[in-house]
Amino acid sequence: MANRYPVQLSSDARTALQRILTPVGFNNLVGESNYDIVHEGVNILNSDLAHLFSNRKHENEQPQWANMNVLREVLSEGLKITWCKRVVRVREVQQKVEVVFEDGSTELADFVIGADGMNSTIRSQLHPSLSPPHSLPYVFVQFKLATSPSKIPTAFQQDGMNLVLGNSSNSTQIIVFSGRPLPPLDPKTALKMSEEGPFAEPDDTVKAVQKQLDDPKSGFVLARMTIPTRLAEGWEDYNEGSWIDRILTILRHDGTNEAMIKMIEDDLVPATTHASLMFSDEAGKAVPFREGRIVLVGDAMHVVPPTSANGIAAAILDAQGISETLLTSSEFGGPGGPLQALLPQNHYASKTRSEAYLKESLHLLEVSNQSGIQGSLHRGMLRSMDWFKTL
Repeated sequence: MANRYPVQLSSDARTALQRILTPVGFNNLVGESNYDIVHEGVNILNSDLAHLFSNRKHENEQPQWANMNVLREVLSEGLKITWCKRVVRVREVQQKVEVVFEDGSTELADFVIGADGMNSTIRSQLHPSLSPPHSLPYVFVQFKLATSPSKIPTAFQQDGMNLVLGNSSNSTQIIVFSGRPLPPLDPKTALKMSEEGPFAEPDDTVKAVQKQLDDPKSGFVLARMTIPTRLAEGWEDYNEGSWIDRILTILRHDGTNEAMIKMIEDDLVPATTHASLMFSDEAGKAVPFREGRIVLVGDAMHVVPPTSANGIAAAILDAQGISETLLTSSEFGGPGGPLQALLPQNHYASKTRSEAYLKESLHLLEVSNQSGIQGSLHRGMLRSMDWFKTL
């Protein structure tokens, strides 16, 4: 489900992709997921949609988004990747790495990259002494709305249509992507399906909307919320209906504008609600380098708050570092020294960068959950600066 969501590429992630990919590959990535964002700026509003701050869009300044499936396809081109198999064990055997999968099958490789971050099986095997990451007291929830731009509450459109909503109990972003219009959806469809039980089958109308959302060029409204876990106890067992009820309850409790509440209640697309707990390693707890041919990508960053797209940037920049290390290794035909000598340098750069991202993400998460007008303004300024990084 998460792969259906667009991801924002920070400026350093875009630079890394341009260095990794061919010009054609990078242009294909941008072209295939070139979301046309409907806005003239960013609105920072309080819960009743009164304006606190607005930032007008400037020419050629627009965030770069990419469809996760498209990004995965571009990055995996030319690689042998084993899909849909969980790794249960890795070990080095005669200058090779043996990878054992849960179904008992094995693969031998010259070099193995683990991309599951802090909670990966590989990480726990290689570094059993490291304590597991601790969870943060926040849940990140995102969902899609089949709201056409013409029906978005007019309060959004005074200075722009990308909304940052700040209040006492959550941080909410509403991002409008233009594109091919979605088929019409009956009001409260997601709630009605949830009331029918966990085995309710979507009708043809719902299937048509869900199918079109797989197209990166479809238009829709993306909502992203950060909610304290104290307001969503037992969230792991929530079904979609439970999440909708909880989201609406929180927004109503904070006095959120009724037009916005109605938009979420009526237009939420079934099977698009995705929630995840936030985890964090402490700064300085990234894995130490271990001699060998197993490297972890994006470690200490994959499960921190998804603020400023730092987790994605960390993984992409790690991938850039690994590709450059391989290209300069004499074992892989490059002009440099042996791989074993080059990997520690790559690891040190990766570890330093990830910890810097971690500190920034935790700071932004703290800011995004401050209460009151001061917190809303601080949050809005930070997010608006992120939105308007030049491509």
